[in-house]
Amino acid sequence: MKNIKYLLNPFGIFRKKKIHFPNKEKALLSPEYENFSLIKTHKNNTLVVYLNDKKIYRKFSKNQKGISKIEAENKGLKWYCNKSKKNSKYIIHKFYKTNSFAYIDTKEIVGEKAKSWNSIEKNFYYLKRAIKHYIKFYPKINQSKIHGDLTLDNIIFKEKDMFIIDWEFFNSKKNFKGYDIVYLILSAACLPYIFNKVFSKKDELLFIKLWKLLIKNKFNKKMLLRPFVYFEKNIQSDILLKKSLKLSRSKFFPFITPKKFKKKILKIIDSINYER
Repeated sequence: MKNIKYLLNPFGIFRKKKIHFPNKEKALLSPEYENFSLIKTHKNNTLVVYLNDKKIYRKFSKNQKGISKIEAENKGLKWYCNKSKKNSKYIIHKFYKTNSFAYIDTKEIVGEKAKSWNSIEKNFYYLKRAIKHYIKFYPKINQSKIHGDLTLDNIIFKEKDMFIIDWEFFNSKKNFKGYDIVYLILSAACLPYIFNKVFSKKDELLFIKLWKLLIKNKFNKKMLLRPFVYFEKNIQSDILLKKSLKLSRSKFFPFITPKKFKKKILKIIDSINYER
């Protein structure tokens, strides 16, 4: 098989292991399959490839659960483009669905991706931009649709704009305004600690600044005061999110964050609210 690149894991590190598609899956990619790279993601009943010649990402599945996620991705991208005043036609190249197979082709978005495992100090600029973007595009109503898994891995930063990708949980239940951005900022503290045990005094001070921005926007108090409990309960009570949790616990960082670090973050959050 021609031009199969090394597997790309969820955090952007190349593994020296080549991947070979079964003949049936090659046929699903035909005629483009001769020149593509397979992108490794969390277990979610879908596969993602990059069509090198076309500069297009194709997410596809022949599994009913995966087909539902691809359909949700299509709806979510259109919803997000509408709310953020972007033309979805420049993003979604093609969406195809039958009872037994579906795929969505999205055009490559040129930009920069911040590394989710980097410290808050390194990612502070990107996180502030994300908060500003979220406040600008998100509906002003109290509850609305959510992304469901917003971390820096799902954001592409352009020079004067940004774009949120991977909307496969768009069919999950509505939630409070602020859900995704609070989840993002919490992940910015937890993921560097989970993977590198990184959380300096400077990170703590910057986390406080970001959390105060969330408080200033008057997002749901339960979410801001006890975020781990809030997100864990929501994920476990949502049919779609719970199914993904069962497939891969590491998909949602609140479930793999060490208890000791959770206590530290909650203590910091308590001090913020005490100051207010």
